[in-house]
Amino acid sequence: MSKLLCPFILLFALLLHAAPAQAQGSAEAHTRIADRYFQRMAYAQAMAEYQKAANLGAVNEHVVKRLAECAMKLGDTKDGEIWYAQVVKFLNREPMDLYMYAQALKGNGKYAEAEEWMDRYLAMVPADGTSRKSNIADLARKFTSNLDRFTVKRVLANTGKDDMAATWDGPDRVIFASARDTTVGMQWRSAWNDQPFLDLYLAKRQPDGDLSDAVRLPGNVNSKFHEGPCVVAPDGSLWYTRTNPVKSKTGVHRLSILHAQRAGEGWSGQDPFLYNNPECSVGHPAISADGRWFFFISDMPGGYGGTDLYVCENRGGQWGEPHNLGPGVNTSRNELFPFMAADGTLYFATEGLPGLGGLDVFAAKRGTSGDFDFAVNVGAPVNGPQDDFAFVIDKANTAGYFTSNRPGGEGGDDIYAFTMHYPLEQRFLCTGTVIDDDNAQPVADVEVELLNADGTVAENARSDANGRYSFPVKENMEYAVRARMPGHYDGIVHLSTETIGQQQIVARDVHVIPDAGIWLRGVVKYRDQIGFVEGAKVSVVNLTSFFSDVHTTDPGGDFLFRLQPNEQFEVMVEKPGFFSMSMAVNTAGMKRGVIELGDAKGVELEPVQVGRALPMKYVKWAGKETVLSPAAKAELDQLADRVQVNPGMKFEVGVHADTRSAADAASKQTQARAKAIEDYLRAKGVRKDQLTVKAYGTAKPLNPCGPGVECTPAQHAQNERVEYAVTAVSGS
Repeated sequence: MSKLLCPFILLFALLLHAAPAQAQGSAEAHTRIADRYFQRMAYAQAMAEYQKAANLGAVNEHVVKRLAECAMKLGDTKDGEIWYAQVVKFLNREPMDLYMYAQALKGNGKYAEAEEWMDRYLAMVPADGTSRKSNIADLARKFTSNLDRFTVKRVLANTGKDDMAATWDGPDRVIFASARDTTVGMQWRSAWNDQPFLDLYLAKRQPDGDLSDAVRLPGNVNSKFHEGPCVVAPDGSLWYTRTNPVKSKTGVHRLSILHAQRAGEGWSGQDPFLYNNPECSVGHPAISADGRWFFFISDMPGGYGGTDLYVCENRGGQWGEPHNLGPGVNTSRNELFPFMAADGTLYFATEGLPGLGGLDVFAAKRGTSGDFDFAVNVGAPVNGPQDDFAFVIDKANTAGYFTSNRPGGEGGDDIYAFTMHYPLEQRFLCTGTVIDDDNAQPVADVEVELLNADGTVAENARSDANGRYSFPVKENMEYAVRARMPGHYDGIVHLSTETIGQQQIVARDVHVIPDAGIWLRGVVKYRDQIGFVEGAKVSVVNLTSFFSDVHTTDPGGDFLFRLQPNEQFEVMVEKPGFFSMSMAVNTAGMKRGVIELGDAKGVELEPVQVGRALPMKYVKWAGKETVLSPAAKAELDQLADRVQVNPGMKFEVGVHADTRSAADAASKQTQARAKAIEDYLRAKGVRKDQLTVKAYGTAKPLNPCGPGVECTPAQHAQNERVEYAVTAVSGS
């Protein structure tokens, strides 16, 4: 492949093929030569030398791993799979070896095997101590579910070399990059893959989308260096990519962007882009139809990893400072080949978002904030197991081109024409496996339901032969998945979709448990916001034996315990930064069944904010009363429980008066009410060192109502209130 993914070492073909005489017949010598090529990123030559060393018996860990790495650098996933299959057997294998083996399998369309190895990789490098699944097979099914959206065909202008990155020059002409060999004499070749350097070509676009009569781009844009992805600006000028003739400090030639003016049928000029830098790559220009936005790729410092997408705004004829497009599109790997369509859709290629293999094409639209919040995989048949990139579409949003190295082409990268028959849409999925907890095996042909937040059934299905299920879901919603199997209690798991934009799939396995014994089940949610609490500590204490069982909530906030009959239990839910909760559970008279803690509402955790006043809605009086009502006592009971199950926090209760009262009278009244509250809480066992009750009279009104100020009864009522706050948290 020659996709300008990385900087290139520029060497004459004569130097690339030169090898010391002592290399003949010696595996060690071939390995040394290969190592030097590898360090210079001359991967084609390195692989040839490593292969010679292997043929001579040097099938050791170093050589095998380098063969695997070279194969993947060259885009050869078949050889990559062969060699990485050996690498992952080594005792000294690294997590990245498993990742690359999964990538090779994925690039060969072996999605189930790729998922197995990617999950092994994820298990070796857990994020924040949590387990993750790759869902490669489910994503592959999703991205191949609308094969009728595109019609794709290879164009006749392709050659046996790399042909790539078509871009528009009006409706009837296309410019593209090619490594076709048309030079005479000494030939410049890429050390990366031993292909001739890329030049820009101009072709005619036929009514059926085919490309014909390709000629070298007229003018002086092409040089002895790589010329690659380009864009014709609205003013007719050309912005194009070239390997920077100035080496970086590490001795490599990075990418740069140059500017040329139209000259007759071609272009002339090589004015450098303002933000070129020999120490980092800047390339793959794209410009919006109105000329306002200039997109490019770069590995400049401060990005998310690999090459990221950046944008500059046109400010009176000058491009403003580059702005990273952020995590909605950029990942820790490479984002490449941006193209801004006439309707404002940004298309780009990446290997960092969920896809079908290698580089996949994605589409992103600006959100209400002006940023690109998430990207949509355009799916098959544009995307496939190999590399697919450089997607461009016409103003009508119906036809265009992309590049792929898929099998069946002329060789290397080829240009494909497409017709898009209906628009892209973002579809999110919930997937998983139904598992019988009795034997830990997947269960086929059982009823599975997707439940809305109110418990109504949104979708239903039956698990497939592998126990798998799949449901479409919407963004920013809460759901539950319920599986029903004869002889078992229903299995239920929860999920929310507030962060599904990047992942596209939420995976939840549903366990069905045998219809025996007593089970306690629940889900921990956030109070007053969407989402379920992962990583909350749930403790169940038997109040007779004082035996305790502790679980941590899963990504859906779910927990499950088995209980003994005829016992009393205390359930404690804790998570740093939130108020802990305590609930009583009783299994008296039960022999079997499921206890749903919190019922359908779930257990709701409330965040702790030191100093934030929390109103007590039912602790109130009529007139000058100071006696607590039954409703007030019930609410104070809840406060006493909160204080006692959060021993590391200190609380204050504040009693406030209506500002229409005289200051002295208001002070006496609030003091009497505060004493009633304090006496009640002390009787409930609340300690003085953990909670204080203060009478503020009219000193802290919520509004300016008072003597001489005209206010409504509702406004005056706001000031006569009781509230509490956390004043300190141990360790904070």
